[in-house]
Amino acid sequence: MMKKIGSFLFALSLSLGLRAQDQSPVASAEPLGYSAHSFLVGTQIPLQFTAGYGYRFSKYFSARVQGGVLTKPYEGYIRRSLEAFGLDKQLGRVIAKSFRGGTLLATGANYHFGKSYTGLYGQYIHLRSGGVTPADALGIYFKQDFSNFDPQGLPSFVFSMQSNLWQVGALYGRQFHFSNPRWRLDAEFSLGKVIASTSSFSSNRLAVDRTGLAQTLYQYLDREVGTAYQQHGWLPTINLYLVYQLQ
Repeated sequence: MMKKIGSFLFALSLSLGLRAQDQSPVASAEPLGYSAHSFLVGTQIPLQFTAGYGYRFSKYFSARVQGGVLTKPYEGYIRRSLEAFGLDKQLGRVIAKSFRGGTLLATGANYHFGKSYTGLYGQYIHLRSGGVTPADALGIYFKQDFSNFDPQGLPSFVFSMQSNLWQVGALYGRQFHFSNPRWRLDAEFSLGKVIASTSSFSSNRLAVDRTGLAQTLYQYLDREVGTAYQQHGWLPTINLYLVYQLQ
């Protein structure tokens, strides 16, 4: 009887020992085969520099939020992309002159299959203003170049223009893992479309802003710029993100 009990205990201890060996450190750290939390830093070429946070809900689905800045050498990209998709050159020149940078916020969801993934995202872009002269406004209205128009020093009178853009887009991405399992590189191609915009205007002379003529001009400029963004606002980018994964 004692021999049978001893044999049973020995077999049980051996079974538990083999089971413990099968549970490797990697499997214990990530029992689902992926890291749920991650942080990223990188760039959407040639739109912005960005940082963000991602959360993996399951084997197939994840979500991401990002914030970024539009600055050199990317400040002229939106105008160039608009012109490539048919924007009037005169309006493109005014847009290029007006904006000196901006900020961006984005959120999106991805579907994963192997090391690849596809996703949809929404993005808010705020463009900071420079200055638009009366000659620029005339150029927008008449679709001609009035840059030499300078009656009584009017170009010293400038409008400040700021724009808010909302766009939606789709992307395809691929993950490249490093030898250190906490780090990887995500490479993506994305295509966004501006679906809505608002622009606000003010001048360096408050009394002029209050006139009916100025308000009419600002409303016209808002319509023209907004129509241009929505008709020609396609923004393709190549995205590179260095990702740090938490266990």
